[in-house]
Amino acid sequence: MSDVQTNGAAWSEPDYRRLFESLPNQFIVVDPQRHVVAATDTFLAATGRVREDILGRDILLVFPDNPDDPTADGTTVLRESIARVLANRAIDVLPVQRYDMKQADGSFEERYWQPLNAPVFGDDGDIVCILHGAEDVTQQVLAGKA
Repeated sequence: MSDVQTNGAAWSEPDYRRLFESLPNQFIVVDPQRHVVAATDTFLAATGRVREDILGRDILLVFPDNPDDPTADGTTVLRESIARVLANRAIDVLPVQRYDMKQADGSFEERYWQPLNAPVFGDDGDIVCILHGAEDVTQQVLAGKA
């Protein structure tokens, strides 16, 4: 941390990784090749994943489609969204998606998400990573089905 003067008082610059990981929203960061480089604690809790098990892995392999659901297209939708972000250099907000979560026992739990993907630019203007946000809206969707 470095000290910064603000209003005459010394202030230490925060640890941005710790700040990111502590965000109350569900975010994951992937590089342009789709490798996971960071995740918020909230994202990990919502998806049942452990940070050490997903860092460096392709997000499409970390969150596979449910093989028992022939209509599952979550990885295709995510792949296409990331490609649009890279091509258009703009945020891509997706409609609510069904994306079942693989459980520890290998089964899949029905889940619904409101995802978005946003580019993060480096000093040179190139996309250095993509911020993937996913709000779990399962309760709202299932309540609407009742």
